[in-house]
Amino acid sequence: MDANKSISFRPITEDDKREYFEMSRDFYASGVTNSTIDDNGREKFWKEIMLGEIVKGYFLLFGGETAGYSVCCLSASQEACGRILWLDELYVKPEYRGCGIGKEFFRFLEDTDEYNFIRLEAEHDNARAIKLYKSLGYADAQYLSLYKKTNKRG
Repeated sequence: MDANKSISFRPITEDDKREYFEMSRDFYASGVTNSTIDDNGREKFWKEIMLGEIVKGYFLLFGGETAGYSVCCLSASQEACGRILWLDELYVKPEYRGCGIGKEFFRFLEDTDEYNFIRLEAEHDNARAIKLYKSLGYADAQYLSLYKKTNKRG
């Protein structure tokens, strides 16, 4: 892989659905998350990406080629004194890993005054991701993350 190729990011568009679904399937099959998502769930989330109200979707490009994707969700917290960007998913295709795309994407996200904090999570055994996050100055929030699925919206 040519490390001199340009790295860029662009919003996900309606035309990206097939490619996004393919990468999302690979992300969820890779073992970096304990969740299982089927295409019905993916379709529901796709609608949120397309609405763009609370979810921002990006394609990660390396030399103009699609190298991965990310989805980020906006929220707010008094503890954060304002808006928070939740980095929900960051996926780089295997052949593009180690090219600096993840680091550049974090620079892209951090270069804003739109939100005060960036939060993310990683599986405890995802050493590669944790190493990247810590090298960029991210620290363990020392919170236990709990969740419960509701059936209110299907």
